[in-house]
Amino acid sequence: MKMIEANDINNGLLMLLAVACLLLASRYASWLRRDWSSQGFGPRDGLVPEIDGTQLYYGRKKWPQYEARFNLRLSYVYGPVVLIRHQSTTLLAKLGRCMDSWFYRTRDSTDTTILVNSLSKNERVLKGLLGACASRRPSIAAGKYLSRGRRIVLQPYGPDWLRHRRAFTSLLTKDKISNRWTKALRHEAMVLVLRIGKLGNSHNLPEPTVLDEISRFTASSVMQITYARRVETPGDPILKDLQTCFQNIASAFTPGKYWVEDLPLLDMFPVFISPWKRKLTSDHLFEMALFEGLLRDVETRLDGNKNSTRSNCKRFPQQAGDVVITPGESAAAELLRNAEQFQLDRGDIAYLAAGIFEAGTETTAMTLSTFLLAAACYPEAITRAQTEIEAYMNSKECKDDSVPTFSDLQHLPYLSAVVKEALRLTPTGSSGVGHTPTKPVPHTLSLECDGVGDTVQLTVPPGTTVLANTYGLHHDQDRYPDPWRFDPDRWMTPDTDQKSPSGIHKCWPSGLSLDHTHANFAFGFGRRICPGSSLASHSLSMSIALSLLCFDFRLTDRAEVHRQTVEKQDREEYRRWTELFPDEDRAAMDRERSSKEGCEDEGDGIGRVLIDAYITFKLSKAQLAECVYLQPRKDKPWLRVVGDTLVSMRCQRIPES
Repeated sequence: MKMIEANDINNGLLMLLAVACLLLASRYASWLRRDWSSQGFGPRDGLVPEIDGTQLYYGRKKWPQYEARFNLRLSYVYGPVVLIRHQSTTLLAKLGRCMDSWFYRTRDSTDTTILVNSLSKNERVLKGLLGACASRRPSIAAGKYLSRGRRIVLQPYGPDWLRHRRAFTSLLTKDKISNRWTKALRHEAMVLVLRIGKLGNSHNLPEPTVLDEISRFTASSVMQITYARRVETPGDPILKDLQTCFQNIASAFTPGKYWVEDLPLLDMFPVFISPWKRKLTSDHLFEMALFEGLLRDVETRLDGNKNSTRSNCKRFPQQAGDVVITPGESAAAELLRNAEQFQLDRGDIAYLAAGIFEAGTETTAMTLSTFLLAAACYPEAITRAQTEIEAYMNSKECKDDSVPTFSDLQHLPYLSAVVKEALRLTPTGSSGVGHTPTKPVPHTLSLECDGVGDTVQLTVPPGTTVLANTYGLHHDQDRYPDPWRFDPDRWMTPDTDQKSPSGIHKCWPSGLSLDHTHANFAFGFGRRICPGSSLASHSLSMSIALSLLCFDFRLTDRAEVHRQTVEKQDREEYRRWTELFPDEDRAAMDRERSSKEGCEDEGDGIGRVLIDAYITFKLSKAQLAECVYLQPRKDKPWLRVVGDTLVSMRCQRIPES
């Protein structure tokens, strides 16, 4: 057994003594009160709203930082840009911050968030601010202990992040997506529709459900690209282990979960009296073993068994004949080859490869699930999309039965509009992830305020968190009229909407981009914009196109039941909101409610309520699966065409190199 060093015990006792002193001191009057202006914001004239987040309770919780709908509703009261101070003013907290600043002199943190819900009149200024915020507030639990500083999404701006970002983006260039990764995306999309077609009527809630198959599809797509292996079923052991990693990182990153994030002093306690360190270390060892095992499996197939597609990894056996990406083409293999160029060690490579999976699975699956619900609720829009795809496929010079390619999708403007609208309604992370300024210098903004002729100066000190609420930005009624309605037509322009009376384009457009990175704000801003956005856009385009060709979409009776349940929950939220802000004008809140509850069309009404509930995590994946079923189109042979194409692809499979 490893002996505990005397120094560890002494350090631990000293820290316990310090904390005890803080607890005793907190019982006395607060004589150390400091003016808020000392935090860098300066005197305020009230034009830019400021909220004391420590007093902002919603139910039993203080300000719910990542509660997207709550953050949007704050704009109804305070306007599009809100300053939220969540720094406790108790004596204990102040003394703790003093000690933190002494021990962590390089840690810039104001414990303040600038919440952006709308760009409105300040689009250029606010986009400039968001572009200047490419860093992250250092995370001790999720970043230092769980990820050991290697998870790119959590890394602050600096040399490590720049190296990892360059390596990451080198895997997802336009050329690699077009010439290498799209074949895996198309293959997995075909497998997806075939597997869904075999599920039968979802009224009977088969296992797996349609949404389970969607999660398998997105996971398998990225696994092919990254490790040249597939996820065969929703119950695949590797998928379960990766989902455990997702849960661990989500838990470690949850605000308030670990006290050490607000009181870094606790990080100085030795491990034997810090159970949270032992828990995070155990989780790190679990994910590192998984990531290393996947990487080692690629190396084994590269070096020891080049002519076989069967994995040597006994834990996750690979079926031969099903992979279209060879081990030599995989992203993991490319990282191994370029390790010296990007100055990556083995741990860096393991985490970067896994980062592709982490960034491109559940978010894409959630967007595709939102599309399925919208497709069942808005049949007119979906019929138009189906008509467009079929008309184009029938107009091709080669009219033999064929599955659409990515080149075909570049001629379909309404399909592109459907994908953009699905992305708008399903923003990645819903409320976004907070960024901090890249450079350690204050930023000064000049903001225009409604009802005020002059601009307002706002200084943003280093360490301030800037949170762009993507959900709020995508429900800005000035930019997106009637934002709770699924309406692909909002993305159509006169150039792309030229069609004959039958609804078919008079002249098919060409060269439409399938990369929707900048169509809206779903993939973020500035240098922190999602590097896999183009890959996700291509994946969504192909999977949605094949789903439209192969299925009709229907709502089940359970949809109305869940709608009533969600509306009851929404009314309770409304009551709690009015208790929180009893004296505020309720017109904006009432407009939101009426936009969901005042629909004459039943499908539209269900869509507005349930889509919003799903993307704000008020409706579970299992509940959504109960609301929708996909019926194979009996008068259309597309499922047979897809099946024949897959068989042909297996027969023509290129040997690995």
